[in-house]
Amino acid sequence: MKIIHTADVHLDASFAGTRFPPGFGHRRRQALREVFQAIIQRAAEWPADAVLIAGDLFDLDRVTRDTVAFLRESIGKIGPVPVFIAAGNHDPCMKGSPYLTEPWPANMHLFGQPQWTAYELEGMPLTVHGFGFDGADISSNPFGSLTIPGDGRVHVAVAHGSERGHQPPGKDSYAPFDADIAAVPGLKYLALGHFHSATPIPNKEGVCMYYSGSPEGHDFNTCGVHHYLEVELSDTGEACVTPVPSSRAIYAVETLDCTPFTNSSQLVDALRNLRRQECFEHIVRVTLKGAMTPAIQSVLPSVREVLSEEFLFLDLLDETIPLEDYEELAQASTTLGAFVQRINQEIHDAPDAAVRAMLERARQVGVNAYRGREVPIFGLEGEAE
Repeated sequence: MKIIHTADVHLDASFAGTRFPPGFGHRRRQALREVFQAIIQRAAEWPADAVLIAGDLFDLDRVTRDTVAFLRESIGKIGPVPVFIAAGNHDPCMKGSPYLTEPWPANMHLFGQPQWTAYELEGMPLTVHGFGFDGADISSNPFGSLTIPGDGRVHVAVAHGSERGHQPPGKDSYAPFDADIAAVPGLKYLALGHFHSATPIPNKEGVCMYYSGSPEGHDFNTCGVHHYLEVELSDTGEACVTPVPSSRAIYAVETLDCTPFTNSSQLVDALRNLRRQECFEHIVRVTLKGAMTPAIQSVLPSVREVLSEEFLFLDLLDETIPLEDYEELAQASTTLGAFVQRINQEIHDAPDAAVRAMLERARQVGVNAYRGREVPIFGLEGEAE
């Protein structure tokens, strides 16, 4: 038996308020559709015996009729492959939900109430259990109440919730549960949604339990390649899980020390090298650190423009400090000028490169302390050696 497991697609998600340019959200929402469609098509081609979608297929407060029509066609096209959806906290089965108001294809089965229900597939010994959210927060938490009959069938389940032992920092908790409580005897696979990274969940019972993660990243908190899961169950119910890359674009957060750069071409080359996986489009946020020459700083907008066709989106956060002109500072009739003049001479007279580097660092620290700036640490990684 073969199962495809995905979750947290978040069709019609908003991309506003994240420094993205106009039109970016429309392109990303279309990409989410294409990723979902590719997974559904894979289910038909493999072919899968069932598709499990563990919640947050769309965002209820933004879902459009066009998206509903897209889902209806995509799911119906792969019939008779059954598609089981467990409503999550973003697509709850509540008043106004298209789950309740729209017609859906016969091969789609919804778990929309906060109690476990079961569906037996015809022609094979596979039973799918599931529950769904009935509001933005579920009215009762069914985790721990599932019972599996000893009927000789292979039993799997699909649900949306927060496993306490793997809760990501800053992630809101919905339908919280402990893995050992959810791992009921007789259950062979539990398909989970809510956490956006593919994550196996160990438990004492030995039930194969996974978060599929979102099939595409949504923001800079969901960096890297994302996946859906292909699950193969033996006749005895043993599960073999294969994460399959599904991302069209990958998010990345980087930090770049600009201190060594003497011209903008060096900065462009360093940014270009951040595209480490050529088969993906890149959405990258780069924090520029260290010291930067005024000449480079003045052309940062053009640097972004030069790379606009190589990155789906490149966000540059400039946290550099100006690179000081120490010769000019030494001419000032101030205590700072006297300090710089003296240390410039010591640098000139330094007996070797190591002493010169130490004095140059002392000059940088002294000038920053005088100006009340934080002393940059970038570029010093090797100084302790």
